[in-house]
Amino acid sequence: MAYVLALLASGRSKGFTASVLQAAISGAQQIVGVDVELVKLHKFEFGPCTSCFQCIRDDAHDCVLKDAMGGNGALMEKIKQANGWILADPVHCWGPSAMTHLLIERIYPLLWSGKLDGMPFASISCASNQGMQRLANKNLCKWAFCYGFRYIGGLPVHTVYLERALLEAEDLGRKLAEAAKRDAAERKKFPDGERYLAYLNKPFSVLEPYMDNLTGGTMAYENSLIAEGLENFKREEAIKLLKESRQYFENALELCKRNQAEDACTQLVRATALWTHATWKEFLEADVVKTSVPGAYRPVDDE
Repeated sequence: MAYVLALLASGRSKGFTASVLQAAISGAQQIVGVDVELVKLHKFEFGPCTSCFQCIRDDAHDCVLKDAMGGNGALMEKIKQANGWILADPVHCWGPSAMTHLLIERIYPLLWSGKLDGMPFASISCASNQGMQRLANKNLCKWAFCYGFRYIGGLPVHTVYLERALLEAEDLGRKLAEAAKRDAAERKKFPDGERYLAYLNKPFSVLEPYMDNLTGGTMAYENSLIAEGLENFKREEAIKLLKESRQYFENALELCKRNQAEDACTQLVRATALWTHATWKEFLEADVVKTSVPGAYRPVDDE
């Protein structure tokens, strides 16, 4: 039996967002062999990550905080067992709600264990007034990319077309449930090489923002973090990784200029894995986190 979490991030259990989520639940329940649980996030007590980094050091990669998202907390236990999420979120301040941001922040331990890698994910962003539901949906897609979720779809919704949205949500629920059934049979890992390409045509298309971030918006190697790192890094092992990263990053820049997005992504995957390990060696391993990079996180030989 596949287990799907229908996560309601709104504090209004009978409001607009809840009604759209209920339509998605109805769609998911049409798929035989799928159990759907409605989870009202506001019913659980949990706070923000405290940046203690114990979840990275701990071999089990559990959170040490004593709340619903810590260790064996009630909500965390549900999350660990899920074969898929449907997350319904009200748009606040032109983006995801604080509750959703809090949830995403607190699944941080599972980034290091790889527990959620490849899990199907769908989202609903519900807005009224000025809207910005598309912007909020893009942000949720970005977070899905960060955790390695398989993005089944995102539904940006405004109250002005609620009736149409209910039908679309039902269809999204069916698609998520079908993916969850496949996940229950076998969770397929989502290696970086596959994930970066898969997200090229999603609301958060990873290539442009990643390149923009690494080059300070210039798309020029000489202004990149990698170039600065090669000037300032002190640890020999970090410098070695960074030099290797440079080759792939410059390839990615050139391919971007030629509008060869898929090939650029392939080079970027390698460049950023090496960059990640280089910065870890330089800043985190001895002085901050005080442990090596967990094996599930950005392996440099990931294909």
